[in-house]
Amino acid sequence: MLKKLRVFGLIFILVVGLVLTGLTAPVFAASLPQPDEVGDYIGNSNHVYWQVVDPDPQGLNCRMGEQSIEEIWNPDNPGFPPIGSWPAVTTLQENEVFEGKLSYGGFIFTFDDNRDPWIFIKNKSDGTPANCFVRANHLFVQPVEEPIAEEPESTESESVADS
Repeated sequence: MLKKLRVFGLIFILVVGLVLTGLTAPVFAASLPQPDEVGDYIGNSNHVYWQVVDPDPQGLNCRMGEQSIEEIWNPDNPGFPPIGSWPAVTTLQENEVFEGKLSYGGFIFTFDDNRDPWIFIKNKSDGTPANCFVRANHLFVQPVEEPIAEEPESTESESVADS
């Protein structure tokens, strides 16, 4: 009986130790989304920072239909939109970093009528309105860490003028 109590005591201490270690362990940043076997991004569906990797010199097509994004994301709107057949309303250039917009449900991906994932872009990286979708596939885009805003360098003449 005494041996059983010791074993249970050791197990209890081990479990408590593991729980406490888990609670105090450093929290690591969520990993970037990874493409599936066909190259589509469908995991980590709340990651918003992406970079264009499509080398097409004419740019990556960004598509939009006649409906507003509010109508597309309306939960009462049945079915999936045919995003792939919509016209290109603008393009994004290779290496351009953009911020995708999360849907009302908190998801970055909107699936089309072929069940392919797309990312809605409200504004391009230069701030100009885009209001369109790009395909969420590794051939066209890749996830990136949150860009760090660079502070403009002050010149010596500006610092003298500020004095």
